[in-house]
Amino acid sequence: MKLNLQLGILALLGVTIALPAKSSSASASASSSSLLPQPKPTSPGCGNHLAKGHSPGDSYRANLITDDGRNRSYLIHLPSNYTTERPAPLVIAFHGRGKDPEYMEKLSQFSNEEFNPDAIAVYPQAIIDDYWHVSSGPNDISFTIQLISHLEKTYCIDGTRIYASGKSNGGGFTNDLACDPIASTRIAAFAPVSGGYYQNLTSEEDSCDPSTVEIQCNPGRSKVPILEFHGTADTTIPYAGGARHGKCLPMVSHALRQWADRDGLGTSNKTEELWGGNVQKYEFGSGEDLGMITHYRIDGWKHVWPSKDGNYDSSKKTYFDAAPIIMKFFKRWSL
Repeated sequence: MKLNLQLGILALLGVTIALPAKSSSASASASSSSLLPQPKPTSPGCGNHLAKGHSPGDSYRANLITDDGRNRSYLIHLPSNYTTERPAPLVIAFHGRGKDPEYMEKLSQFSNEEFNPDAIAVYPQAIIDDYWHVSSGPNDISFTIQLISHLEKTYCIDGTRIYASGKSNGGGFTNDLACDPIASTRIAAFAPVSGGYYQNLTSEEDSCDPSTVEIQCNPGRSKVPILEFHGTADTTIPYAGGARHGKCLPMVSHALRQWADRDGLGTSNKTEELWGGNVQKYEFGSGEDLGMITHYRIDGWKHVWPSKDGNYDSSKKTYFDAAPIIMKFFKRWSL
């Protein structure tokens, strides 16, 4: 009260009073707080102890009872640097028809820490003919969404960095997840290899036009990153597409252009000739979106996961390993 009265008298006498400024350190602290590194999103599983006998660096089978009462299994590999306090990325890899998680682990090399030192790798098991189902049989899209929720409750996972890859039927299923309105909002990026992107026909098989067939796709977000590999000599899922199993396989280039258009990237692309022109890399988009849709076209390559040393698909070698390229692509994208 006394101080306020004194200030008022001085003001009436025309004396200017300079009040002390706010602490510069305090204002700097307030302005810089938003620049501090933000913690990674944590999942409910952070802090959970690992099951007895399980440890980082190992792969082991586990089970999940789904909402429809089915007992589903998966193989999981925890990286050597996994801790229960630091959220890790998650890669889910889907095997081809008639294969199993152990085969897919060895084929994809996502458990190889030379290629993937940080992410948890999970290899689910398909049921009923070891085949991934969407329109009939078990609802494997629902299973995958439930699996993600189950893994987030069990392990310390960064929910913004969950990714999907697969080979053949598993590659086609990876694309189905990308096109699903819910799964596409839970998974940040997708990398199908030699995928079968079957489309339903409205009439007889001979009406299949692989270059124009309508792609049925309804993702839940506007930009969905896709990395795709396909060989030109693939006779199982031909690069040129065609009628198969009563459905229509689109030409691979048509499917990728549709993805680019859907993502708002346009249908023109940057083309790079690699390994003496034996591999063409197509990237759609520009600026920071360049390569959001990326395709590796491998001349003379069959229905085989790309590997420099040969693998369980074939002893034949190609120009590159797919796994490190996929992991580098995944690292670019998060939800």
